[in-house]
Order: sequence, then C-alpha cells, then structure tokens
Amino acid sequence: MSDRFGGWRWTTRPAALPVGLVSPVSLIVLVMLVMLVVLVSACTGVANLHIPTPPSTAHDASGSTTTVSTDLSGVVLPPLGSTPPTTVVLTPGAASLSGVIIGPAGPAPGAIVLVERLVGDSVGGKLVPVAPDGTWKLPGIRGGRYRVRAWRAPDLAMTTPQILLLGAKDNQNINLTLMAFNGQNLTASLSPSPPLVGQVTALVIQATQQTVGSDGVVRGAPLPGANVFAFAAGTVVLAGTNPGTTDAGGRLVLSLGCSAPGPVGLSASINSLNTFSLMVPDCAIFIPPPVTTTTTVTPPPSSVP
Repeated sequence: MSDRFGGWRWTTRPAALPVGLVSPVSLIVLVMLVMLVVLVSACTGVANLHIPTPPSTAHDASGSTTTVSTDLSGVVLPPLGSTPPTTVVLTPGAASLSGVIIGPAGPAPGAIVLVERLVGDSVGGKLVPVAPDGTWKLPGIRGGRYRVRAWRAPDLAMTTPQILLLGAKDNQNINLTLMAFNGQNLTASLSPSPPLVGQVTALVIQATQQTVGSDGVVRGAPLPGANVFAFAAGTVVLAGTNPGTTDAGGRLVLSLGCSAPGPVGLSASINSLNTFSLMVPDCAIFIPPPVTTTTTVTPPPSSVP
C-alpha cells in the first residue's frame, strides 16, 4: 500500500508478530478445549457417585404405603454389665453349728435342720439330719450370717427361723423348739352372701387338718370323713344332713334360712371333740333397687304463620 504526500512516497508492510505470540483464534480454541476437559471430568465424577437405594415400599389394595423394616433379629447386643447371682458356699471353713431339737414331748428324733448362709440377696443351704437323741451338728463351715430352722413332717415345725452371726472360727450351740401342728379346723362360706331374710342360702363348712410338709411349711389339708355337727342361734334355721360326714374335699353342704335380720350365731363341732365359731355375714333384708322411670314430654306442634 502506497501513499503519496507532497512528493514523498511511503510503502507500508504488515508488521511481523513476535515469536511466541498466540493469535486470537488459537486462544479461543484453547479455551474451548479446557472447558471440554472440565466438563468430561465432571460427568465422570457423577457417574462414579454412589447413591444409596431407598427402602422398598409395598402398596396394598387400599392404596396405602407400607415401609419394609430392617430385620435386626440377628444383631447381637453387648451385655448390660449386670452382676450375676452369687453362688453361696458353706464350706470349707473353721466354724461349726450344733444343738438339740426339742418337741412337745422332748427331743425330736427324725427331724431335719436347714442351715442357710446369707450373702446379700443370695442364699446357700444344707440339710442336716437329727440324731435319735435329738442332737445335730454341722462342722467345717465358714463364718457369716446364718438362718436356721427345723421341722419334722407331718406334725412338728417352727414358724420363725433363728438368725445369727457366726465368726470364722466360732462353735455355736443352738437349741431349737418345735411346735405341734396336727390340729383340726372348721371354716364356713355362704352363697349368696350375705344371707337374705326369706331366702335359702347354701352353707359350706370346710374341715381341714393341719400338716407339716416335707419343706417345713405348715398347710391346711382337706379332712374327708370327719363328723361335723352345725348349730345356729336366734332366728336362723339349718336344713340338710346335720350332723353329717365331710366329702372327699372335706366339705359339708347345708341349707341356711334367716327369718329376721341380725347375727347368724353359727358354730360347729368336729368329731365331737372341738367346737369352732364360724364367722359369716349377718342376715340382711333384701332391698330392691329403686325403679327408674323415664317421662317423655312431647312438645306441642308449632304453628307456621
């Protein structure tokens, strides 16, 4: 390109780019390549991202959704650290217990002595037989707190055990006294209760025989075949087989009638030996429940203007 000014002539040529200078087109291409690399990397990371599967759900016919719970039945939980029961031992030791078992008639051969060692809430025990002369002995035991009781089935027992402290090398002598539990008893029950004036009431008399079990516990066992004679005072009348014999369950069933309200005054004897007062509710008058009436009031018809 040439220009001519005042007789002068210039000729212009494109200037050469410095070595290393990037053209605008190349710069744009480079930027696009960088963005493409970043986009590909982001897509690869999303593809490798782990998304947990949501819990499965079930739909019933009504359209409600039920979530399936995880089964944890096979999970083993750690222990809570509770203290297991302590095993209480009596031996070996350098202490001893001994004594004599006395009954109503003197020494009680054939009885049993239960010696229990108490440690906190735990108990360890040993049964000791009584010799023919009524004596017993338990050597070689440890010291500590002890509970001792004795019995002889089926007639002798003690209702309150003896508690003692035994030193590590003590030799204590304990004499235990047994009471006889072979008496008979009568109790009564009514149906309906209380008995009502002018109505027949069932009277059940129960005969029992006290007995000592093999565990030393005193219980009342039914007494079948016992002869029971019941009688009442005042305005009470008894009907049935009286006197009568108790059945296999130790029961005698009679009928009772009240002619006036007040105490029944009921007693009975067993085998013509012992007489017992039978505690039952007093005779009462039947009072009918009040009659409830409902009155319905019908409002007058309304006049429509």
